[in-house]
Amino acid sequence: MKNLKKFLTVSALATATLLSACAGGGAQNTPAKLNTKVDSMSYAMGVLLGMDMRESIQQRFEPAMEGFNYDNFLNAFYTVLKDSASLKMDPKSANDYFNNAMQVIQAKQQAIEQAKRDSIAAVNLEAGKKFLEENAKKDGVKTLPSGIQYIVLEEGKGAKPTIDDQVECDYEGSLIDGTVFDSSIKRGEPATFPLKNVIKGWQEAIPMMPLGSKWKIFIPAELGYGEQGSYTIPGNSVLIFDVKLLQIIKPEKKK
Repeated sequence: MKNLKKFLTVSALATATLLSACAGGGAQNTPAKLNTKVDSMSYAMGVLLGMDMRESIQQRFEPAMEGFNYDNFLNAFYTVLKDSASLKMDPKSANDYFNNAMQVIQAKQQAIEQAKRDSIAAVNLEAGKKFLEENAKKDGVKTLPSGIQYIVLEEGKGAKPTIDDQVECDYEGSLIDGTVFDSSIKRGEPATFPLKNVIKGWQEAIPMMPLGSKWKIFIPAELGYGEQGSYTIPGNSVLIFDVKLLQIIKPEKKK
């Protein structure tokens, strides 16, 4: 019953108030009385919270279950409040049915969200290809066999890191539409990380940078976060990074 209780917690008070005016035998047609301040507050609570519950049912339950029986819902809730002995379903069976409904809802919501992500990823794939094709023609842009492109903004003269090193960088990452999704510059603190732990595009590009360099790097989606993307990055997104290599940290040798 835990899931059922959790779902109904926010709306229970609304339903308790609302049901007395709209469900359960004779009470269904009983007009609300607003004779006292308590009457009015109770009714207002029922209106506001009842509207919230109705919206939740319409958005979550009706589409996933392909319908919703409001009469049964209100009848059962009213019976629990007023006369539990006349319930037509025991709590264990109710919990089983409820869990089944939640599984159906979650599965359909996940399918809808995945369809949206797939659609966005398909658009990004074509937009990314076009962007990189046009970007490759610009002055100063160099293209690697992997598809990574870069522009040298500042040429450093120090050593180059290896894939086994940690690096300290100042960077800002954005999408081709200019949306910034991450920035150590805005945080006011450079980032330090092992090169082995970052995306493939960084693993290839950063070891090419001499210490002190600043590059603008354009990373194809397959060398970034791929078709699935990440929390802040849509699928099949080309990633653009302004990166300055500040420090190379060599791994400690085992004695």
